[in-house]
Amino acid sequence: MNKNFKYLYSALLGLALGVSMTACDDWTEPESIDLNYGTIDQADPEAYAKYLADLREYRGRDHKKVYAWFDNVAEFGSQGHRITALPDSIDVIVLTNPGAVTDKLVGEMNQVRNDKGMQISYCIDFNEIKKDWTLKCEELAARRLEFIAQNGEDAEIPAELTDPTFNDFMTQAWMEQLSYFNAVGFDGIMAAFDGKATQHLTPAELAEYNSQAKLFLGILNDWHQRNPSVPVDYLGKPQNIASHPILNDFRTVFLSEGLSATNARMFDIIYAEASGTVADSKLGIPAYIHAVNTSDDPKTGIFSDGTYAIDGLSAWTAANNVGAVGIFNTANDYFISAGHYTTVRNLIQTVNPCAK
Repeated sequence: MNKNFKYLYSALLGLALGVSMTACDDWTEPESIDLNYGTIDQADPEAYAKYLADLREYRGRDHKKVYAWFDNVAEFGSQGHRITALPDSIDVIVLTNPGAVTDKLVGEMNQVRNDKGMQISYCIDFNEIKKDWTLKCEELAARRLEFIAQNGEDAEIPAELTDPTFNDFMTQAWMEQLSYFNAVGFDGIMAAFDGKATQHLTPAELAEYNSQAKLFLGILNDWHQRNPSVPVDYLGKPQNIASHPILNDFRTVFLSEGLSATNARMFDIIYAEASGTVADSKLGIPAYIHAVNTSDDPKTGIFSDGTYAIDGLSAWTAANNVGAVGIFNTANDYFISAGHYTTVRNLIQTVNPCAK
């Protein structure tokens, strides 16, 4: 065996055979080894099977859940495009392109679900749907002008050039998004909706907001009631939907303002604003991993003092009584760390240290 394989084999064997489910002193969290499915499982299938069984059992243990947002692509150009290469102790993978899941990716989804106990989810985003509606209306307005220029102002506008109502567009978008759940075989869904603080809205603004919020959350709640066994997560500002009954049904509530934090102290403020809306054990804060080339994007995932947001979040999550942590732009870490996912692994070890 070559040197690298000996190291990986020893790490696996230590994890697989040195496990105790009752004492952390005798148990090392199954993490931070880069498994090679083509060699290790073949070299010692029994040890590898034991490792995977312990990993699946770990999912039910008390720990802070790690969610990783992953930009799935149509073709696997490198290991950085494969979810099988992600660190094993990630609990939930959130695919950002649920409508572009290939058969090859479905195969990997089944592999990490069955072997490692990971779950795969995707997010339905109110802001993205509203943006698409605005763009659609702008496109149709341009086409109407073109039609009038060609046919005269007295010509009757065809029905297909009429703007869809927001409610119709939102309903159709939800139906399309929800169709992915069964078609692809996801384990759960996530809803992104910040909502608004309503005290300063005009009556017209309040009426519009209430109508849109009622529709978005109403469709979600209706689907949830018909699929009660499917976990539903939330990304947003829970204080803005505190009166909605679905809030208490969310598995995990991610505080979206974490994505725009400019320093770690802001996590305390964001947490304080949301605290009390749901149990703290359901709360989580997400952050971006910075760009591979920070000269191209010097702001995303970088605090105002130049430190990395994900490192600040890692320390903050470990020190606070929250139930989860979210990682955006997860694949960046693969390319930053030459395939080792160093930042993600360090975060996992920080927020879920072995309790002595």
